[in-house]
Amino acid sequence: MDRVICMKNANLVITDSDVTLVDLDKTVVDEVMFRVQEGKIQLGNSSRDQDLDIRSATGSLVYDAGAGFLRATTTPIISSGLAFPLVAPTVLTSNAGYTMTGAQLLSGLIVDNTGTGGIAATLPTVAATVALIPGWVAGTSFLLWYKNTGNQTMTLTVDASAQWTMTGTMTALTTTTRVYMCVIATAVTGTVYSLGTFAE
Repeated sequence: MDRVICMKNANLVITDSDVTLVDLDKTVVDEVMFRVQEGKIQLGNSSRDQDLDIRSATGSLVYDAGAGFLRATTTPIISSGLAFPLVAPTVLTSNAGYTMTGAQLLSGLIVDNTGTGGIAATLPTVAATVALIPGWVAGTSFLLWYKNTGNQTMTLTVDASAQWTMTGTMTALTTTTRVYMCVIATAVTGTVYSLGTFAE
């Protein structure tokens, strides 16, 4: 038998198939705040985003519905399967060098096939980069794979505002791939570490 528990600002509706918390605020079209059904948990709906914030003494798991990100703080997310990162290879060619955009830096893979002239690949600012990372915190990091398929040496160059600190070898010789780790410290500072290079 269905049950409805009435409260001041919400009703809890219990049926054979689900449990639903219904907001009584009539300014929204669809008033579902929370629903548990077989095989899924629903937070909010198409007209109302609901955040999920699970906290403990050692960390938290936060889902920001408005920004569309899931973030674990302090403690890692441990999975029993493979991780599948999204990589959007960016192909760049410039005889005079170029300044990367934040999106290009975060793409995960730069393929440079410049044929003439030295390559000065200038980083975007840390500020421009973190603007594209919802929910970033100090220590947020990502890898950049730089694949040099051209016949010129590439030198990764600090941004014009010198917000990045460069550590290690920043060059990628022709037909090699160099791996960098970028670590965010603050909204305007970060460090790029060279992790090594691979020959084709």
